Amino acid sequence: MASPRLAALELISLARLEPTEHLLLKQFVEGAVDPERAAQYLLSRVDKSPHQDVETCLRCFKKDWRNLVTTLTSLDPVPLRLDELVRRRDGPYCSIGSIDPPKKGIVLMSESAYIIPPSMFHNIDLAKEGRLHTILDAFLSPLHIARLRTLIQSHNAEDGAILRNLWLLSPSIHKAFRGGHVNVAPCGLTSKSPETELQEIDNAPEFVMRTLYPEEPSDLVLGNGTCFQSSRQKFKCSTLESEGLNPPSRFLFAIHYRFSAALHLFYIEDKIARGWPQHRSVGVGFLRNGVYRFNALARGIFYRVWLYVPQWARMWCYHLLVRAGRWLYGASSWQDVQRVPFGLVVKDCLRSYENEVNALRLVARHTSAPAPRIVDTGVYGNKKYLVMSRLPGQMLGDVLHLMSYAERDRFADKLGECVAQIRQIPNSTPYLLCDTLGGPLSDHRIPNTCGGPFNSEEDFNDHLTSHMGCTAAVFFSGQTPPQNHSIYFTHSDFHRTNLLVDQGQLSGIVDWESAGYKPEYWEYTKAVWTSLGDPILQAIFHRAFEKLGNYEAELAAERKLWRYTPFGV
Repeated sequence: MASPRLAALELISLARLEPTEHLLLKQFVEGAVDPERAAQYLLSRVDKSPHQDVETCLRCFKKDWRNLVTTLTSLDPVPLRLDELVRRRDGPYCSIGSIDPPKKGIVLMSESAYIIPPSMFHNIDLAKEGRLHTILDAFLSPLHIARLRTLIQSHNAEDGAILRNLWLLSPSIHKAFRGGHVNVAPCGLTSKSPETELQEIDNAPEFVMRTLYPEEPSDLVLGNGTCFQSSRQKFKCSTLESEGLNPPSRFLFAIHYRFSAALHLFYIEDKIARGWPQHRSVGVGFLRNGVYRFNALARGIFYRVWLYVPQWARMWCYHLLVRAGRWLYGASSWQDVQRVPFGLVVKDCLRSYENEVNALRLVARHTSAPAPRIVDTGVYGNKKYLVMSRLPGQMLGDVLHLMSYAERDRFADKLGECVAQIRQIPNSTPYLLCDTLGGPLSDHRIPNTCGGPFNSEEDFNDHLTSHMGCTAAVFFSGQTPPQNHSIYFTHSDFHRTNLLVDQGQLSGIVDWESAGYKPEYWEYTKAVWTSLGDPILQAIFHRAFEKLGNYEAELAAERKLWRYTPFGV
């Protein structure tokens, strides 16, 4: 018989819910002090409502779970006398990073904050036998609840006891912590027993603060002016004047940690409920009324006329546009690509310049795939500029968590249609496997990121194992190496940053520098390679290619190679 935990997780997985709902419900079970106990509660709640379908029952529970979780977001005011004590204990900057000197010229700002708001138990539903209390009891243990009540309801106790629930934070960290976008956990916990866990928490010497993914908060600044530069940072709650001033409670940090994932997921659910941002024109308007805004037709005419300007002058203008783009839109996360005015993107091609230019021209000539259209190319100093139209949308990796199951399926189907189209692009080079100009293949997945051109798949396979000093036949001894495949035009890099999404739909495929003619399975196996560790993306790619061919045998062979060629060795 399956354990309550496994039964509850299966019930949740089979329910017809949206992705974030599945995550929230699973987090309630797996994030609980005792997952079996939490699962049993959830199962019993469904069993007690035989006249409702499972989805309705789970959504009713989710509503109550939200009401419980959001009690931690309350901004309870800190009395002045306690604020002064916290600043004396943790000051002058904040509890995190307080030992570092402040940056010069930085105006220091910090505020006292409760770890768990004392008003949490003011909610009548959290009184004993209250509606939300049963959920809290299932998520935590009776020992945890008793200790939690003692620590946060100590208003009549000495100030030193109340300090256990207070620490000093910068405004940005406080806002993120209150919303569950960052959490704090004691380091080195190993126990699964609630009783032993309490002892380990009390003895934990260090903490780690983490930002939660996705939708990680940006621009987090510590009280001393230093930036929170990574997704995690270790610290100690050391005090400058510890005598008589209790440090923040490790136990309360652990309680907040358990709730933070749900808080963060509810934030994402609310963002999804607001809908996709309205499409905005990628042109630039000089006046607010848009009189001078370029529409698609006007831009096309302008681009053609623009090409009559001498090339040196055009390249100089692009150089200035790149600088203007950084000022207007911020520097791109990819240093070689920059959004600029007039609905354009300028790429400084670090490699495969001619190949990417030719690939985009072939795609425009033979397909309707949503790829950038070339506006201009040229060299300025040591920079090779590729000027393209800017496509609408955001990178798939930034919005995948916002997409419904239906949107993910439509995205995969559209991607599959695009692959089918680009496979029809003819090979006019004298080689079988090569880039679009007949030159060497460029790909992070192959040894030295470059190889060929080749006139047989066997030669291509031998190159894949060349860095190991053996042929493909020797490497795959006992296993058939990939062979006898059709060779197609291939994008070769369906990374989450190269696929764009607008209004939940595929709106662009960018970065064609690795395009070339490769075995038919390569597009699929390379896509899986770029999405390792992300089962959602892998499921999308599996659906996209299921009508194009079954490449699971080739994927198995590739997985064996990946262990020896992790990144273009």
